[in-house]
Amino acid sequence: MIDTDAYEISNYDAVIVDTYTYNDGEVPEEAQDFYEDLADVDLERTKFAVLGSSSKGHIHFGRAVDYFTMQLNSSNGEQVADSVKIDQDPDEDDLKRVRTLGDYVMKSLK
Repeated sequence: MIDTDAYEISNYDAVIVDTYTYNDGEVPEEAQDFYEDLADVDLERTKFAVLGSSSKGHIHFGRAVDYFTMQLNSSNGEQVADSVKIDQDPDEDDLKRVRTLGDYVMKSLK
């Protein structure tokens, strides 16, 4: 996300935002500017999906995924797949859910 400009994603037909939840429910520091800038972007023509990792050991499991999902929806983006939250390292079931998310995004472009 460091190299991604939130103001540019409105030029895309679809985006998949991949993040992780930092500490106990926070958006990672390196993604803060991107996250905050999304509030100023109109994504009316952009489809999106969000995925990310976290730890179920934290009370706010996957909250950064929720924050990004809400922010993209608030920016008029069209959510085309349920968000995917992964507990730490992905297992085979997680990878299947990620592939399904990608399939939904691709199908939304047809």
